[in-house]
Amino acid sequence: MDTEFYNAFSSPISLTQNALIDNETGTSEKPPKLMDIDDYNVWSERFGNWVEAYHLDAWEHTKEQYVRPTRNNVTNGVSLTLREMSSEDKKKYRDEKLMVSLLQQAIKEDILILFQHDGTAYSIWTELEAKFMLVHYIC
Repeated sequence: MDTEFYNAFSSPISLTQNALIDNETGTSEKPPKLMDIDDYNVWSERFGNWVEAYHLDAWEHTKEQYVRPTRNNVTNGVSLTLREMSSEDKKKYRDEKLMVSLLQQAIKEDILILFQHDGTAYSIWTELEAKFMLVHYIC
């Protein structure tokens, strides 16, 4: 009887298939995962849709370079601490960190280490696009 209950709802094959589908399409808690650079085109559309659906404000950070506010708006000045930031600056900072985290979760480590970036969401995203273009058009 216990075996029948187990077989009716789950099997090792279906659990593996579910994990692969979750990696490919994402879930409400985690973004789709880029497992191979050759899958970038399909993945980037899925990932973009996922982020826009769940974290729209964070998505902007892939399109524009985030610059942490500085004292007296000096270009090379000392960065403001979190306590010194306005609520709007804190929100932008949080969105930037969220987008970096989502990209780190969504891109397989073996791919992430292949390119140089400065740790911002914008640099990770643009370097990933550039890496795909290089791999795709050379091969």
